[in-house]
Amino acid sequence: MCFNASLAQSADKLKRLFYADIDSSRLEQIYFMSAFALPYWPVLKSEDYRNFQFLTWGLIPHWEKNMEAARNIRLKTLNARFETLHERVSYRAPADYKRCAVVVDGYFEWQELNGKKYPYYLSLPRKKPFLLAGLWDRWVNRVNGQTLETFSVVTTRARGIAEQIHNTKKRMPFILDESSAALWLDRHNVFADIQDRLNPSWEDLRAHRVSNLLTSRTQKTNVPEVQEEIP
Repeated sequence: MCFNASLAQSADKLKRLFYADIDSSRLEQIYFMSAFALPYWPVLKSEDYRNFQFLTWGLIPHWEKNMEAARNIRLKTLNARFETLHERVSYRAPADYKRCAVVVDGYFEWQELNGKKYPYYLSLPRKKPFLLAGLWDRWVNRVNGQTLETFSVVTTRARGIAEQIHNTKKRMPFILDESSAALWLDRHNVFADIQDRLNPSWEDLRAHRVSNLLTSRTQKTNVPEVQEEIP
């Protein structure tokens, strides 16, 4: 799955790579962040893929009736399985009309060996930022009128080095190359029409072992050291 990611890049670099504007004042250096913290994250919506917008990780379907229900569901919608997007009521409409791309420069996953789990950091060469397929939705609190825009990261069957690392559930985020991103972010495409034409990118992924710092409850985890390679 994809519950832990990083994005420690400048606004200028993101603008150059993705031809999209971004509010640099809202962009933080994220070396490690858990989706369970429900962080704000820059994404490109299919309705406006020339501007990064900051949405909260953990999708709240627009039809949820109250804040309690919204809080309960969002920790269950951090990820959405590509294979069953049209089978889940939370994702069916967003898969057609509210797709997005989530920008990261790496993510963390655990490998299980002999009953123990070891953390790894997966990224592209030189930590080049890349896009993950995502879904978003807009929810309005009927009590106070507050609007929340939230998202979920789409996952798929792990391939290549991602399969070697995540060797239990064997899942990985759906990484979008340039052609898949164009299909995914075209708001005129419904999911059924592009599903078989979308292929996750994985060939350039690299992975290295990192320390258990990212699971510390006493030390800061959003620091560059969390990504450092260890033997």
